This record gives sequence, C-alpha cells and structure tokens, in this order.
Amino acid sequence: MITALTFYGNTARVRNYSFGDKEIGLAEGFREYKRKEKLFYARLVSGATAVFRSLAGIPRRLVAWAGRGTVVAFIPESEAPSRRFRIVRILALVAVLGIVGISGFSLYATSRYALLAARYQTTQERLDEALAAVDTMRDKAETLTGQAMKFEDRLSDLLSLVEGTPGTDALDAAGLGQLLNRGKSQALAYREIERLEGVARYLDEAVPGLEKAASLLSGQKEIMTEIPNIWPIKGGIGHISMYFGQNENPFSAGQWYLHSGIDISTFRQGDPVVATADGKIIGMGYDPGLGNYVTIQHSHGFLTRYAHLRTFRVSKGQQVSQGQIIGSIGNTGKSTGPHLHYEVHLGTSIIDPLRFLNVRRTAK
Repeated sequence: MITALTFYGNTARVRNYSFGDKEIGLAEGFREYKRKEKLFYARLVSGATAVFRSLAGIPRRLVAWAGRGTVVAFIPESEAPSRRFRIVRILALVAVLGIVGISGFSLYATSRYALLAARYQTTQERLDEALAAVDTMRDKAETLTGQAMKFEDRLSDLLSLVEGTPGTDALDAAGLGQLLNRGKSQALAYREIERLEGVARYLDEAVPGLEKAASLLSGQKEIMTEIPNIWPIKGGIGHISMYFGQNENPFSAGQWYLHSGIDISTFRQGDPVVATADGKIIGMGYDPGLGNYVTIQHSHGFLTRYAHLRTFRVSKGQQVSQGQIIGSIGNTGKSTGPHLHYEVHLGTSIIDPLRFLNVRRTAK
C-alpha cells in the first residue's frame, strides 16, 4: 500500500493506494532509473569540474615550465674554473621559433626570387624576340617603301603609255593627287609607322588609276589579238635560221635573193604551228616552192602565211584564234630541212615579221 498526500488549495487529503506485485515492480524500476540519473549527473558535474580545474591550471603550469631552465657547464681540462650558463626554456623556445621563422622566410624568399628570376628571364627572351621582330618589320617597311616608290614610277610610265600623258600628269589624271607620304618624325618607331601609313594610303589612291589602266589595256588586248605578234611555234621554241631580206640562195651558191619572211627551225618535224593572230583561213594547199602552206587573213589589212608544213589542223574558211594550232613543222616543197617559213603581209607590202614578234613572244 502507498499513501499519497494531495493538496487542493488550502486543504489536504490523504489517500491510500494499494498495488499488486506488478505495480510494485514498476515502482522499483522507476526508483532505479532515478538513482542512475542522479549518478550520471553527479559524474558529469565531477568530470566538468575536473576539466575546468585542469584547464585553469594550464597557464600556471606553462609559467612554471617556462621559468625553469637548463644549466650548461663548460669544464676545461686545465685547472681553470668551469663556466656555467643557465638557459631559460622560454628563451630557448623563442630562439627556436625565431630560427624556424627565419629559415621558413628564407626558403620562401629564395623560392619567390627563383620564380621571379625565371619570369624575368622569360620576359627578357620575349622582349628580345619582340625587338628582333621590330627590326625585321623596320627592314620590311624600308623594302616596302622602296617597292612602293618603284611601283609609283612604273604606274606613272604605264599611264603615260596608255593615255599619252607624261609622268606626274598621268598620275594626276588617274586621281592620284597625293603621293607617298615620306614625312619624318623624331622617333624611329613613329617614322616607320608613318611610312607604312603612307604606303597604305598611296595604294588606296592607286586603285582608281589601276582600274583605269586595266580598262584601257583591256580594250588594247582585243586589238593585240588581231595583230600577228606572237611566236608562230607553240611554246616559243625554235630559232631563226634565215632572216627577212637579202640572203644567199641556199640552192644557188653565190647568188642572193630577197627572202620574203623568216625561217624558224626546231631541227625536227611535227612541232605544232600556231596562228599569230585572230583571223580566217583563206588559202591552204600545196605549192612546189612553199610545200604545204596555210594563208590567214587578219583584221587591219594583215595576212600571214605558214609554209613547208607537214600536216594541216584547219580547213579553208575556218575562223581561228590567236595561238590556235593550224598545223605542224615539215620539210615539204623546196626545203633544205625541217623548218617553218613564216611571212607577214600588210596590204600589198611584205614586211619583216620581227617588227611584231618583238612585242610578245607567245600567246598569253
């Protein structure tokens, strides 16, 4: 039985409770739990107190440890008195920490210096390369300036030819009022930049003149293809074995005659013969003296004849273009060996073909 005292306001009531075996076991377990709880709290407080006391004693122990010292004695072998030195631990610790700190700083400073030295070396190498590149660029700028000046002269000559205006007047006519700026500056780098800017400006201004020259030359190109002015053998091969005009007759020793064209030899048969200008095939066949021949009528009153051919590659009445193959070198007719006899007629006159062959060697 358990007696419980309960308070209600200012009055108290006493009640008695009775339990069985089971209820008694629960009460005993509750009391055991409370006992363990009190024991745990007691141990916790005791441990915290011990830790606090231990931590509180650390400064005192450190002070006591630092105040202690070590005596170092130097005892000489002679009868001289020994010498003793007392080394305080705190001073020794400070000295050790100082040595470690200085050593660490020295190591850091050395590694940092090595890194900076490597970077400086790399930067110096790049600077040297940059200076070398600048020197190269300066040389190129000088070369480019010289080439631009030559270009200026050549352009002036070209415009003089295609327009019939002399030198500077031709450049002015093409709209090139400002020539290459060759201003001088005190600083070498700025002077090179000024030159390059002058070259760029000059080339920009030269474009209209070049376009005009190209237009004029384009019109002249059409005229050039109508005039027999290229070498009559494909590839520009062969040599002149007999020139136009007075020559000794190869079939009559000691006699002279007027050679009406030029003979071109390659020392073999079969090399292709080409038309020296645009035109129309007006005659072809065989002649006892000329052998196999082709006659082409061109514009502006020109006529060309190709003799001693081995084969034909065209037909009568066909239109041909400058540089087109019309046959091959042979040894037909009255001939001393494989060669091409080439004639140029202008109206009713026979003229020296070399007057026009000096203009262009082969077709473009």
